Amino acid sequence: MGKDIVWFLKRWAKTYLLVDEKLYDQISLPFSTAFGADTEGSQWIIGYLLQKVISNLSVWSSEQDLASDTVQLLVTLVERRERANLVIQCENWWNLAKQFATRSPPLNFLSSPVQRTLMKALVLGGFAQMDTETKQQYWTEVLQPLQQRFLRVINQENFQQMCQQEEVKQEITATLEALCGIAEATQIDNVAILFNFLMDFLTNCIGLMEVYKNTPETVNLIIEVFVEVAHKQICYLGESKAMNLYEACLTLLQVYSKNNLGRQRVDVTAEEEQYQDLLLIMELLTNLLSKEFIDFSDTDEVFRGHEPGQAASRSVSAADVVLYGVNLILPLMSQDLLKFPTLCNQYYKLITFICEIFPEKIPQLPEDLFKSLMCSLELGMTSMSSEVCQLCLEALTPLAEQCAKAQDTDSPLFLATRHFLKLVFDMLVLQKHNTEMTTAAGEAFYTLVCLHQAEYSELVETLLSSQQDPVIYQRLADAFNKLTASSTPPTLDRKQKMAFLKSLEEFMANVGGLLCVK
Repeated sequence: MGKDIVWFLKRWAKTYLLVDEKLYDQISLPFSTAFGADTEGSQWIIGYLLQKVISNLSVWSSEQDLASDTVQLLVTLVERRERANLVIQCENWWNLAKQFATRSPPLNFLSSPVQRTLMKALVLGGFAQMDTETKQQYWTEVLQPLQQRFLRVINQENFQQMCQQEEVKQEITATLEALCGIAEATQIDNVAILFNFLMDFLTNCIGLMEVYKNTPETVNLIIEVFVEVAHKQICYLGESKAMNLYEACLTLLQVYSKNNLGRQRVDVTAEEEQYQDLLLIMELLTNLLSKEFIDFSDTDEVFRGHEPGQAASRSVSAADVVLYGVNLILPLMSQDLLKFPTLCNQYYKLITFICEIFPEKIPQLPEDLFKSLMCSLELGMTSMSSEVCQLCLEALTPLAEQCAKAQDTDSPLFLATRHFLKLVFDMLVLQKHNTEMTTAAGEAFYTLVCLHQAEYSELVETLLSSQQDPVIYQRLADAFNKLTASSTPPTLDRKQKMAFLKSLEEFMANVGGLLCVK
């Protein structure tokens, strides 16, 4: 019953409480009068909902599902500025913030995910409309105790000896969860303050990687802090701030690599959770790559007044961090690990992003890592799900285009793309495949044909010469002639590619499945 009540209150508040009237041509006058801006009703209901939240967290702190729904209701109350402005006027809000900041019971008994979301709500509330002095007081009461307790713990002379004590581990875990919550609260108007606050912690978190290198759950939580910061903030960071984050992430990966050197992952009976660190690192690298195509920064305008002058001379880039991470991950990924669906999907998303964004870096990989990457792509095309196969096909197109630009016919990448031409040819002509992959397969196929025209002609001739039935032979010959008629000779021209893809649809309709291996 408690969960149902909170479920209703959250959705009601999100929909009707202090609704943005500018979004509607017409709005119910009773609702607007009762729960609109500048009404006694809205102030009363905010106070009621806040009291409900505090009551639930106090009485039902051990009921994780109810507590989780309750803090989500709290997030709803502060995620819009208009509601947050009323929330911070309530004395209960300030009491809640102080109680959580000092880790007082019963809030300190809440589960880690609930504490993370509660911190997110408290941070969002701090960006409501307040005068400068009040806002400074709020941050002093909410964030400063977190920083003070953390520094007090890690700066103890005997921290190395005490680090495994349950009380110390709980303090470290609570701090890391709080940092994730702070990162999750990031919005474009608060990113400058939150990024600078979090960067102070990230350096210390890297030091914790050394201390807790044999405690997987703590290592995973440290990496998760970096994942959340990259996920929520990288798109808002200008060049110098992004560079600071790249450097921190690179150092994190270097420490992780050193601590895991020679570590074998051969337990095929292990659960996927045991490989959570690899999953998180891949997620971190993917988030860093997202900066290349989702960028809301404006040359650090939101950081004006916080810009260190020497940052421009540094040269760490997203490519450096991601390729270092790839060098770390590729040797650890085995066919057994790829049997875990989540791990497999994240891995192929990552290598597809890398191929799309930094195709010129792929030929520069060390020989053994390059071979591992090519084997991974082949495995994904031939033995994995249709989603993974599509990702691999999407990775092939930029790699083939890179070969065409480089015009180096002796490079390992050029030779690898020749092999992939046959794989894609067989997939389209000889094998059954998901029709949703036809576009991705067609784009990869066309680019590979442009690169290896002689080999393509040889594949067609070999296929035709193997046909005993003259009717099928003629039908195939006509279909292949029509397929390339609009793009002879094929070039990397967009107009030609679109004509080829249209012809490929007709080709698949005419002969698709005709030669499928049963």
